[in-house]
Amino acid sequence: MKKIFALALAALMTASMATVAFAASFDQDPDGVQVGIQPDATAGWTAADGAATKIYKLSSDRAENVVDGASYNDTLYEGGNRLAIPLIVWDDDKAGGDKAGKYDNADKVMWYTKDVDYKKPVIKSDWKVGEADVTVELVKYDDSVGLNGLSSDEYIWSAVITLPENKGSKAVDLAGTIKAGSNSTSAKKGEEMDINLTYQPDHTDANITNEFKGGVLTSGKTGIVTFDKTAGEVDIDFEDVATFTVDVDGQGKLNLAWNTDFDKEFGAKYDYANLEFITFEGKPSFNKTGSLYIYAEDKNTFVYEATEDGAKAVDAKWNEDYEAWEIKTRKLTSYVLSDVELDKQTVTEDTSSSTTDGGKENPDTGR
Repeated sequence: MKKIFALALAALMTASMATVAFAASFDQDPDGVQVGIQPDATAGWTAADGAATKIYKLSSDRAENVVDGASYNDTLYEGGNRLAIPLIVWDDDKAGGDKAGKYDNADKVMWYTKDVDYKKPVIKSDWKVGEADVTVELVKYDDSVGLNGLSSDEYIWSAVITLPENKGSKAVDLAGTIKAGSNSTSAKKGEEMDINLTYQPDHTDANITNEFKGGVLTSGKTGIVTFDKTAGEVDIDFEDVATFTVDVDGQGKLNLAWNTDFDKEFGAKYDYANLEFITFEGKPSFNKTGSLYIYAEDKNTFVYEATEDGAKAVDAKWNEDYEAWEIKTRKLTSYVLSDVELDKQTVTEDTSSSTTDGGKENPDTGR
């Protein structure tokens, strides 16, 4: 009996020593950064939640980087949206055996808030479909967002994905992975977060016009337009700036977003002229040729297509009835009205003067 008792006691002591030897050991100091992982509902250092981090859309109505809780994951994304993914820091289990020094689900984690004293994160992206810029920024998450373990507004280091502008009429896919780390090397070895999303043309969520039969399309409030199947020939009025008359029978949807913003780069090429612009952001191409009327004070003005290289001649004729320059076209691009001929580009320190072929033919065509 004594021998059996001694053996049992020895086994118990051995098991106890083994437990002590492999007990988790944490110093509550960050050992790395990860993306795609979130803490559980406990504040401070805690275990990782089983669910992946959500993707949040930054508010477009706030000057600072803010997620206000209004949208995430299943939101309708658009070109130009900025998306935030909050990062975590992890505390390595020093008694983790061969897993020591590497992140695993036995480590402790917490949100990487602005108060955490650690290195600025590094993000690595690998896009398989499409392309997008990814930066590291401090983002304020309102308490209404409901991030695990946070009960008040908090600034958290985040991976911020800026979706490219989508000036077309179709959705675009973005797919790939991102990783995070405390430096470039650790970021390459970090846990991958899969990114698979689709983003719509710019202004889609607020500015869809359906079954359009003609009328006014307002700048800043126009995006994708679908046409009534029975519409036939319509007048599309871009407020009091221009009108496009075209047959839309059988026409598919188009991005008719437009603006009159001053093009500073173009204006710098012709600083001797007074210029007015109308830009069709999606460069929509209609099935049939129509008449674009660009309104002007009188025919003693000049109209050109505004390109990256400068003013380009267009075949425009003055229409007395409309008091506008009339251009026959299927595709709407960018146009500029000038009070003088744009026959010479302004000489600057970086570029030599040049002439466009636009000014030479304009007098014969009525600009």
